[in-house]
Amino acid sequence: MEVNRNIIFDTAGFLAGLENLLNKVYTTPYVINEVKDLASRNSLSLATSSGKVIVMEPSKNSINKVLKAIKEINEQTLSKTDISIIALSLDLSPSLVFTDDLSLQNVLLRFNIPFKSVKLNKMAINEKKFIYMCQECKRKFNLYLKECPYCGGKIVKTSK
Repeated sequence: MEVNRNIIFDTAGFLAGLENLLNKVYTTPYVINEVKDLASRNSLSLATSSGKVIVMEPSKNSINKVLKAIKEINEQTLSKTDISIIALSLDLSPSLVFTDDLSLQNVLLRFNIPFKSVKLNKMAINEKKFIYMCQECKRKFNLYLKECPYCGGKIVKTSK
């Protein structure tokens, strides 16, 4: 575990019960509302009451940064929960996010925020089902770039 980083969980971290393996985890109210099953709720409640889980609202400034970034890359699959996780990780930088959501991981990469998969399923971020494409010259890229290095056009997220 990376000692100098704030650990942030999306819903998958709590469903897996990982909060009990760490001293302190941060999350947002949106994530808390997504934890529905009884066992996970009980575990989460215990961890929250013991101070292991800190629930925070991300700043409006960080939310605006995330909204701007996802608009720039044409990311349309992120939920309010996902956006809140990215924004909180910006607020609590340096941070490490636990998530299995590939779209969320992709935007975390955009902000250079490290993440770890909750499941050990060997699904890598480079196996995603989307790519980035220049709107001008239509060149395709595997990672997000602000502008096309060939023509200077805007890069947007698109399906493979």
